[in-house]
Formats: sequence, structure tokens, C-alpha cells
Amino acid sequence: MMIVIRCLVFLLLLLVPVHGSLFAQEQSFIETRLTNFVKKIYDESEEIHVRPRNIPAQLKGRPNIRNISFVRMPDSRGEGLCLVEIEGKNRRDKNVYVPFRVTRKTRVFVLMENGKKGDVIRRDSVALRDTSLSDRRSVYPSRLEDVVGKTLKKDVPGGTVITSPLLDNPVVIERGEVVSIVAENRRIVVRAKGRALEKGRMGDSIRVKNTSSDREIYGKVVGDSVVSVSF
Repeated sequence: MMIVIRCLVFLLLLLVPVHGSLFAQEQSFIETRLTNFVKKIYDESEEIHVRPRNIPAQLKGRPNIRNISFVRMPDSRGEGLCLVEIEGKNRRDKNVYVPFRVTRKTRVFVLMENGKKGDVIRRDSVALRDTSLSDRRSVYPSRLEDVVGKTLKKDVPGGTVITSPLLDNPVVIERGEVVSIVAENRRIVVRAKGRALEKGRMGDSIRVKNTSSDREIYGKVVGDSVVSVSF
């Protein structure tokens, strides 16, 4: 009797790994088909991974897949929904819905030390890290030049992943500062001295006073102590 029990236990130990391996192969088959389909809408140079949320029972066992289409394209979080058409009983097609999530391998900049609102980010205060993200890559600066020299909009702890909404251009003109006013069009360029009536960052429109005419005008900050006026 003990010999029979031992034999049964031995057989079970052999069958469990095989069953697990078969299930993994079935899952890999479906994931590969979905990944190849979803990848077509992305840049081939991007490294993406598609993970089905749930694999319906109808898709296990390597069904005959007729077609795959999108019901909902991947959104900003990478969430999407595919329609998989498979051959059912009596060769009648059957529709199966598969929710999935897309993650992309990308690089992000991480602040290595605590930062306070208004701090200027230095080259040695950030590090590059590889990670997988599901939200929009445009939120994360892709170049070091897009980070270094910017200022923080709020206090953040060290280890924070830097995002574009967290950054601001530094103040290049202070209130009361003497500035150069450049008024130009296609034919003529006129330069004059002025005084800034408010502080400004690159691209800001600020009030300045022409010190020669005492006239107040609005100009666009185009550089350190330089304001451009169109006419």
C-alpha cells in the first residue's frame, strides 16, 4: 500500500510542473500575439511590453485566432482593450475581449537631493535611471538640457522623478532692473534703455518703462536683461 501511495505522489510531482509549463506556454502564445499587434502603433525603436489583464479561458489551449483589433486604443496610462476573433465550435467565429496594459522602457531624471521651491537644478544634482512607465513619456524630460538650469516649482524630497510640470524657467529679469528694449520689424531695429516694472522668466510678457520717454509698454523676455517689443 505504501509503495502505491509513493508512486502516486511521484506521478503528481511530475505532472504539476508539466501542467504549469503548458499554461505558461499558452499564456506566452497569447501575449506574443497581442504584443506584436499592439507594437504596430508604436515606434519600432521603443521597447514596450504588453501585459494582458486577464486571459479568458477561451484563449487557452492555442485557439485558431482569426483576427485581432482594437476596441480601445492605449490611453495615457497605457490601458487598452483588444477584440480577439477566434474560431469556435462548428467553425463559427467567436469574439473575446482582452484588456491589456502597455509599459515602455524609458529613462528618467531623478533628483538626488532635497530641493526647495525656486532652487536651480544643477548638473550634479540629478541622475539618469532606467524604468518602465505606462503614462505619457512627454511628461518626463528626455534631455539633460531640459532639466539643468530650470527651477523647482515646489519643495520635493531627494529621489523624486523629475517631470515637466515640476519645472519652471529661472527668473532672468528682476523688478527694477535696467533692461535693453529691442523694438524691431523686418526693416528696422530700434534699441532703448528701460526699467523692468515686474520680474520675468524667459518667454514672459512683462511691463517695462522706457527711461527716455517714461512710457510704459509690454515686452517679451528674450534673454538676460533683454525685452523684445514688436511694432
